Amino acid sequence: MTADAALVPPDPGVSEALARERAAAISSVRYQLQFLIPPERAERVTGNVTVRFVLRPASQVVLDFEQPRDHVGKVAVNGAAVEPAFINGHIVFPSSALKAGENSIAIEFVSGDEALNRNDDFLYTLFVPARARLAFPCFDQPDLKARYRLQVALHPNLDWEVVSNGEEGLRTFSSNRYFSFVETPPLPTYLFSFAAGKFSIDTAERNGRTFRMFHRETDTAKVARNRETLFDLHAKALAWLEDYTGIKYPWGKFDFVLIPSFQFGGMEHAGAIFYNASSMMLDESATQNQLLSRASTIAHETAHMWFGDLVTMRWFNDVWMKEVMANFMAAKIVNPSFPEVDHELRFLLAYYPGAYTIDRTAGANPIRQPLANLNEAGSLYGNIIYDKAPIIMRQLEQILGERVFRDGLREYLKKFAYSNATWLDLVKILDDRTPENLAAWSRAWVEQRGRPQIVSNHLKT
Repeated sequence: MTADAALVPPDPGVSEALARERAAAISSVRYQLQFLIPPERAERVTGNVTVRFVLRPASQVVLDFEQPRDHVGKVAVNGAAVEPAFINGHIVFPSSALKAGENSIAIEFVSGDEALNRNDDFLYTLFVPARARLAFPCFDQPDLKARYRLQVALHPNLDWEVVSNGEEGLRTFSSNRYFSFVETPPLPTYLFSFAAGKFSIDTAERNGRTFRMFHRETDTAKVARNRETLFDLHAKALAWLEDYTGIKYPWGKFDFVLIPSFQFGGMEHAGAIFYNASSMMLDESATQNQLLSRASTIAHETAHMWFGDLVTMRWFNDVWMKEVMANFMAAKIVNPSFPEVDHELRFLLAYYPGAYTIDRTAGANPIRQPLANLNEAGSLYGNIIYDKAPIIMRQLEQILGERVFRDGLREYLKKFAYSNATWLDLVKILDDRTPENLAAWSRAWVEQRGRPQIVSNHLKT
């Protein structure tokens, strides 16, 4: 079967227009994935994926895969061989190859290394904001959540461990070493992840739950010095968040992976958080700021298990929302453990100068900005996101009161669990709980640039 001549060519990247079209037409997505890790870093990682989904109605389907044409092998749609079109980093399937209802697309591929972060004796994925398409064909947008069933096949020369979002299932040993993981609850592509390599695994029990720490630290004294504290901090954050949200931890098992020279302080992969190892394994001479920073990072990433992972923004114009909520929760969790710190002064110095520096200028931008393409997601970040957003979130809680604010967040998390929501969805829920006009407040503080002006109606005499 060959591609239709009437295919509509998608733009490069992942455009908002494409994402909206797919979200309206596609549902119930499942990925069955296998990656084969070769013994040498210079060799290519290969794999295969079967994507299952419901299509309404039968129409053109676009998968994202930002790799050369020769990185794609056999392709089949609903069991029949197909020659799709390759356009602007996408694999495009004609409507004639598909049907209304359930479909499956099977593809053999060669992964690019850009998002696999390969080292000689370990690798890890990092797919935020839309980099899964560098590793495998997928619908790389946050509002097409999917269930993932992963298998990682290691060359027999690789005596590595593997960790992913899902619970580990079978380990089998034949011509390769296979690690299979049970299917996950619904996740966006940017939160799907796995790491493989020479990792040590430490295990601990807290409050009836098993925690596992994957790490590469060879200093046994440093591991012994930090191990119990790391488990304690995660358990404390988890218990606090379960109580605050009224929702049990949603992801089954709880692993965390300490990665040397990790790009961020942490990344909230559901069920398998990744951290920068150096910020977790602290020296004996660690300062109070380092201890506070570590506790805050752990609380922040654990808060994401609800805020961002359980309920995910529909589009990355609301990425600020998950970040500010995680910071907001982290402060509530951690600050009481550091009573000697003036947290109000620390908040003021951390956020107000940076927010004012930008917000008072003609070049200020609103917190919530339009985003036409995920290729441009990096342009959203800056002082307004990191500094002004925490200020307005604190202001919002003060307007509502702590209990009303918490109850509104509980309703929001339950209503949109394992799904997607926007900032305006949260505003609507909170607005229904107060006589204040939160919609107007949101327009002034979140959707308009600059500092809101107070205009008096009183005439001077």
